Amino acid sequence: MHDLDEEAWERYKAFRKAIKKPIREVSENAAKLKLSRFGPNQAAVVDQSVANGWQGLFELKVVKGEKPVKSEKQIEADRQAMADANARCERYWDNLEPTAINRLKLCEALWARYTVNPDADTPERLKWLRDVIALHLREANAKDVLCEPGLSTMVFVFFGERGFNRLKERARAETVNG
Repeated sequence: MHDLDEEAWERYKAFRKAIKKPIREVSENAAKLKLSRFGPNQAAVVDQSVANGWQGLFELKVVKGEKPVKSEKQIEADRQAMADANARCERYWDNLEPTAINRLKLCEALWARYTVNPDADTPERLKWLRDVIALHLREANAKDVLCEPGLSTMVFVFFGERGFNRLKERARAETVNG
């Protein structure tokens, strides 16, 4: 076990012995392998098991309101996945009929992606998306935006009641003038 944190392993063995559930010789290698799979979090995994009186080794539990700590490898994988998704969106974006409503629908899809699995970069992405939405809202027919429930919700979330009311006023003006 070249990746095993020996100190964490010894603490885990001592804990198991203290609770009168020593690790059996036949399962020792499997338990070592399991612990080593937690990588740099091995000590924290053992601490969690000891603190909770658990016999086994489990993924770190996230306390409500506490964000999980990601490894550099996970962070890089998330960034690459986001870059790939953005590239796919750009290809789709370029092939879509370039109307403001269609662009706003793509913004809505991007908003959903950003908020379903938020990460450390999400606030920055949402700030950028707000600017893109504002740009396309200026070009869009306000009445068409209000007729799309997802788009009108997006406007309310990003620009608040004031922004939503401004869009409604613009729709009334377009109806009167148009």
